[in-house]
Amino acid sequence: MPRQPMSGRNLCTLLEDLSLGALLRVMPTALVQEALAATDRQSQRYRLLPAATVVYLVLMLAVRADVSIKENLRGLLEGLRRQFGWRRVRVPKGTAVSAARQRLGAAPLAWLFARMAHPLARRDQPGAFWRHWRVMAIDGTTVEVQHTAANCATFGLPRNQYGAAGYPQVKLVALLECGTRAIIAWVHGPSRSDEATLGDELLPHLAPDMLLLADRGYYSFARWRDAAARAGALVWRVKATLKLKRLKELDDGSFLARVRPSAKLCRKGLAQPDETAVVRVIEYVPVLADGTRGETVRLLTTILDPALASALDLAQLFPQRWSIEVGFDEVKTHLRGRDRVLRSQRPDLVVQELHGFFLAYFAIRATMAEAAALGGVAPTRLSFTHAVNVIRRQAVPFPPGAEVGPSVCEHSPGNP
Repeated sequence: MPRQPMSGRNLCTLLEDLSLGALLRVMPTALVQEALAATDRQSQRYRLLPAATVVYLVLMLAVRADVSIKENLRGLLEGLRRQFGWRRVRVPKGTAVSAARQRLGAAPLAWLFARMAHPLARRDQPGAFWRHWRVMAIDGTTVEVQHTAANCATFGLPRNQYGAAGYPQVKLVALLECGTRAIIAWVHGPSRSDEATLGDELLPHLAPDMLLLADRGYYSFARWRDAAARAGALVWRVKATLKLKRLKELDDGSFLARVRPSAKLCRKGLAQPDETAVVRVIEYVPVLADGTRGETVRLLTTILDPALASALDLAQLFPQRWSIEVGFDEVKTHLRGRDRVLRSQRPDLVVQELHGFFLAYFAIRATMAEAAALGGVAPTRLSFTHAVNVIRRQAVPFPPGAEVGPSVCEHSPGNP
């Protein structure tokens, strides 16, 4: 999807106050302490790196993925020194940082994401809703990780006709709000995981006010049935080979059809042979940017009445599915960095690092959505690249006046 042009300096100025300190207000230390308590990860004794500090360190490793762990820690502690005194906060040496990350694990960050992540669009924001539905998209991607024996064994290597090669990869599937590009839920698995099956774990996050877009790899009768029971509406692309029984031609060129579960689904016990569903089918041939005609697109929708949404309306809506591709690009290219693999060498720390990226991304998108609401513009009109650059220019993550609890900078009583 082509990028919307910026309208000028006024859009950039909406993000002038954006800083890592502003992002940390999205995830205050009281919430971090609650996460640590809920997952039983509180520091059991005074340490140079208490658990709360490590949570913020993982967040900074995502925001400044091109900077070493030690330098990220120095930047984080610089703000604490200004708050609590230069001698009270020290930079740990040796393997203390790695040990602290291992003690923390991924559970507190997973808890934080589950607690924080939610749809951000306001009904009065431009581009936030389509009709009365909040437009969502589901899709998957892969992320490369360090080539270690543990990562290879856990996540697996990509394969081609010559066998396994390259870096180990983690398969990710996410649910994204198109109007704000906020990822509200995600799951991971080994590279060999079936993307659509992995995405089934995200269906409980659907709500009646949502319209879900999905590409053709996601359709199965059981998945369609389960998603339709939770979401307000579905608009999914399906393969041209899907068998449909035509029921009725409609005035806008679409038609009603009946779908049934495959024999394979029934054998697996995921559907009953006598189950059916009535769907509306829209078929069209898109005209590409260079004037050529693309391949035929076949959409299924639960919106059976053309008066609520014509075939043309839905054909024009479906390209919003590309918002999730843009979201993945923002995480993988603008946060992590192009051609950069995750830094963690252990599978448990890979998962922790991924949670840090998705927490950071949500915090940035939440701050951008708030700025867009104040400016009366669509959140997607603001530049994510500009937002990330503004954050990275901030030298002190805990600015004067930031609400930082003392547990963030606990120190060993014997240390100066």
